[in-house]
Amino acid sequence: MSEPTSGREPIVRYRDATDSTSCPHGEVLRVVTGGDGGVANVHVVSVTRGGAHVHEGYDEVYYVLEGTGTLTMAGEDHALRPGAVAVVPRGVPHAVEADDGRPIEFIIFGVPGMPISDAAARPRKP
Repeated sequence: MSEPTSGREPIVRYRDATDSTSCPHGEVLRVVTGGDGGVANVHVVSVTRGGAHVHEGYDEVYYVLEGTGTLTMAGEDHALRPGAVAVVPRGVPHAVEADDGRPIEFIIFGVPGMPISDAAARPRKP
């Protein structure tokens, strides 16, 4: 992997060439992260539950690949299934819960792309 960049640059990355990172309720593949390319972070997430949190520094778009569950945003529940797209604006509290404890897998596009170490990128409790 290349070092993070500050500008907009074309890049190509591969899911199968990305190391998995454990999170409290599943796994994350940070395929494009740290502001690489300058456009968006792209993470593939497989979780059973993601507790309520808020991002102040970026908006998120979810695209569900596998599984079913519920996305709670701003106190409203939304059903998730393969093919669902959800837009989570920065500052909106949100949480994901997979059905029956089976993982739900989705891609997160975080815009703008920024390093995970940036305080504005770190999730905080609402």
